[in-house]
Amino acid sequence: MIPLLRSLGYTPIYTAKAEVVDGQTYAISHRADVGENKPPIHIVGCRLEIDKRPPSGTPRLSPHALVQEYLNKTEHLWAIATNGFRWRLLRDSSLMTRLTYIEFDLEQILKGENFAEFGLFYRLFHRSRLPEGVDDADKCLLEYYHQEALQQGGRVRDRLRDGVEKALTQLGTGFLQHSVNQHLRQKLVNGSLKDIDYYRQLLRLIYRLLFLMVAESRKLLFVTDDLEKARIYREYYSIERLRELAERPHWRREGFQDLWQGLRVTFLLFDENWRGEILGLSPLNGDLFGSTTLPDLDDCVIDNYDLLVALRHLSLYQDKAQLRRVNYEYLDVEELGSVYESLLDFHPQTIQRQGIYEFALVVGSDRKTTGSYYTPPQLVQQLIKAALEPVIEDKLTQVRSQTSTLSESEELKHNLEKALLSLKICDPACGSGHFLLAAARRIGKELAKIRTGEAEPGIEPLKLAVRDVIQNCIYGVDLNPLAVDLCKVALWIEGFPGKLPLTFLDHRIKCGNSLVGVLDLDCLKEGIPDEAFKAVTGDNKQLSTQFKNRNKKERKNQGQLSMFGDLDGDRAIYAESWRELGLTRESTPQEIKEKANQYKAIRDKDKNQGWWRDHSACNLWTAAFFMPLTEQNLQLLPTTEVLHRLLHESLSPLPTPYSPLPIIEAANKLVEEKHFFHWCLEFPEVFEQGGFDCVLGNPPWERIKLQEKEFFASRSVEIANAANKAAREKLIQELPRKNPELASSKSVTPKLKHL
Repeated sequence: MIPLLRSLGYTPIYTAKAEVVDGQTYAISHRADVGENKPPIHIVGCRLEIDKRPPSGTPRLSPHALVQEYLNKTEHLWAIATNGFRWRLLRDSSLMTRLTYIEFDLEQILKGENFAEFGLFYRLFHRSRLPEGVDDADKCLLEYYHQEALQQGGRVRDRLRDGVEKALTQLGTGFLQHSVNQHLRQKLVNGSLKDIDYYRQLLRLIYRLLFLMVAESRKLLFVTDDLEKARIYREYYSIERLRELAERPHWRREGFQDLWQGLRVTFLLFDENWRGEILGLSPLNGDLFGSTTLPDLDDCVIDNYDLLVALRHLSLYQDKAQLRRVNYEYLDVEELGSVYESLLDFHPQTIQRQGIYEFALVVGSDRKTTGSYYTPPQLVQQLIKAALEPVIEDKLTQVRSQTSTLSESEELKHNLEKALLSLKICDPACGSGHFLLAAARRIGKELAKIRTGEAEPGIEPLKLAVRDVIQNCIYGVDLNPLAVDLCKVALWIEGFPGKLPLTFLDHRIKCGNSLVGVLDLDCLKEGIPDEAFKAVTGDNKQLSTQFKNRNKKERKNQGQLSMFGDLDGDRAIYAESWRELGLTRESTPQEIKEKANQYKAIRDKDKNQGWWRDHSACNLWTAAFFMPLTEQNLQLLPTTEVLHRLLHESLSPLPTPYSPLPIIEAANKLVEEKHFFHWCLEFPEVFEQGGFDCVLGNPPWERIKLQEKEFFASRSVEIANAANKAAREKLIQELPRKNPELASSKSVTPKLKHL
């Protein structure tokens, strides 16, 4: 290794003494040249793995973890770690929760005589690419490459966003215009299929394609090492095969639709029946590949031309004058968030001109009405550091103080792992899941560190840990159903280690208005508040006075009775059902299916009358504030007496001149329009223990207020005076390099707390 390094321009200097940083020793073996400020190079024996500790248990860290932790704690920016066969180039990544490095398998390159890859290795690892020392670390060629890659990633994100929009339009129009799909057009004409529902199914089709492209690129789809089965899938079923067809320069409309039929077969390999087991494929299952996910598209056809054009939009993007291929293997899942943000600018519309149908995305106002925005990754990381990390540290400190055994004991390890998986983290406006992804990675990394004993755990234990965190700790709510779908896809991609089915997320990621609904069932004890009948624009003031007086009288009469009686026992039962649901294993498609059925049973009126009764009661309580006070609604307006009868009909029936059932049905129907969300019923196991451990929220960065300008004015005049959001985000991305002090948590955290 020393001769090879010399041929790359280094003068390797052996470091005889370990360096001490913050009370920890770092035995980095070499420096690139003479001097302590020269880039570190850590060389270990060829029989040792870079990201695993030796079987002896010493040293305390794997070679990769040792170098990474050293970079994070010192002023060094770049370093090399190698065992001779594998060479890794590492960069300081103190805010990252995933392993970040470039690796070359030199043994494989030389045995395979792969000259092109060796050329890349030579150019990246040459001494001229690394910094001379600590002082010029941000000016070296590697750092230039790194910053350029970040900017190119931004361009990919923008182009992918455009590609998804074009693919949606192409697919939507292609399905509508095919001569065989008369039944689809008829559904849209008679209203049995609404534009938004058609749009949502098209999006799910796009999500399937994106998921498979990512999984295929990352080689996660197979549970077997059988090369012949992998070849069969690749040549006859894979999305990669379709991408290659779509990227060819010349093809035309020929009237065939065999590619769509083949794609449907590919989807069937991953549905709940798991036909792909024959080919050794992972049992994806779940919502995304369920047989009922695309009910109106499954029996339709689309021309090969339209399908290939749509895939081309997803596969290639224009970078200046050159067509480039989207590399889904290294695409950050957060990039899907920008897709979600762009889709909020539109609403779907089916257009008919002279008997010809078209699907279009028309500029709308969903972004403003839902308050949805995409948060830059730098701010997400700062928020995680400020809000979530203290919660994690407090939880672990509490467990360590309660465990009297030695620090290396299995008991402590088990307790720490259990404590982390007991955390409950929520984003009440989760959007595409940007915050939830970051939270899952951060807790997952801590969990993997406990399980492996490594400061920088390897990829496999990290993936499994993130999957466990998503399954146990992550909760999200959003008003937009498209956001809920995309959030699930993002979590599925991030928590998919291969060889396991996609996790069940319906009970954790939900659609609803997190600001409208019942937070605590105790509010039902007082009946419906009189304020619910206060007249607003469009209400009949006479009816308002009448119902306010009537409700006040009913509340006074009911006040002498117990509003709950034996109901608390029922509620304890269905809260326990939710806990059992969370503990259900998810290692096979059958277990996922059983979990989905179990979840439906908990919310089913016939199988769980207690939950349905309380859900309807909360709908009545909330609907009283939203139901218009008009003559048309006279027989549908809920009052305290109806609420009491719903909760106690079997205990103490009260005579009334009208049946409460139509009122209850009207309130339950209003939920479909207003999306009431009753936290105590949707997440009963969380609220039984007192609520969430941490709630993550999106800082309002669309407009800079006076206080925010004042905050940045003394630290970064450029950000304070930025012309718009895009310019502000670009400057924020450059914070770590231009102004480390401002980018540190000590400076930004108070501002985030204020926001």
